[in-house]
Amino acid sequence: MKKNKNFYNARDDRVFKATFADPADTFLLETLLNLTFNTKVKKIKFENSELLKRNVIERAKTCDFVAHIDDKLLHIELNSQYRKWLHLRNFNFFTTSIDKETEVGKQYDVKKYYVHIDYTYDLPNSEDLDFVLVYALETKKHLKYIDNVYFVEFNMDKIKQMWYNVIDERKRKLFYYLSKLDMKKKELEVEEEDEFVKKLKEKLKKLNQNKEFVSFLSREEDIEFQMNSERSEGIDEGINIGINQGINIGKNEGKIEIAKNMLIAEEPIDKIMTFTGLSLKEIENLRY
Repeated sequence: MKKNKNFYNARDDRVFKATFADPADTFLLETLLNLTFNTKVKKIKFENSELLKRNVIERAKTCDFVAHIDDKLLHIELNSQYRKWLHLRNFNFFTTSIDKETEVGKQYDVKKYYVHIDYTYDLPNSEDLDFVLVYALETKKHLKYIDNVYFVEFNMDKIKQMWYNVIDERKRKLFYYLSKLDMKKKELEVEEEDEFVKKLKEKLKKLNQNKEFVSFLSREEDIEFQMNSERSEGIDEGINIGINQGINIGKNEGKIEIAKNMLIAEEPIDKIMTFTGLSLKEIENLRY
């Protein structure tokens, strides 16, 4: 994803989390959920998603958003890019959330709804897909395996490009708000009467003025660029570029980040050792 390094919007999952998963100010989140479920949110309790991670795939995530919202356990992911393994990874983390919920409650709650929401950009053939895709665990004849588990994916590119064509007023407003997650810097200066958009702009301004937060995002962006280079230019050349950039942002730290991503990609250990210079023990420790 090409970004303006001087401005970070809510298309970045870390910005999205900082903006919407704020226990002290839930207005933006409540507004989205009220429009999504066509209801009024009464209570929100955020979960510490770090406690739910159990394996290397889950631990590689930097932004997981889990909350108890009325009668639902809601898991939200913002995916700035689509990958073939995306749904499997998110399903893996989502089922961990459900498992942890059952473990704490000491029973299987058949009345509570478990909902996973994806806000996904770059879906393949997005123009041919619906604005919203709803998945359930069921057969082709709609025989459900589980009644209270749903997966909802928002086709963010189509929403951004065509939200104004939607006839239903509630959906059109929801899609308009979602289109603003990919807001450009120049849009901050445009006068806006809508309370949601005004609030979103205020939060984005504050985050972009927070030097510590922006510094963190810049570092994460460098690592993301390394991995994108690996995919587009070939693993050998990409890893070499990644190591050079890793040295610039902290020699050992850069190598560790690259090794983690190679582990996720299931690269052979000897190749990881060759490209990063890390020992077998150092690499094995990254799995835990």
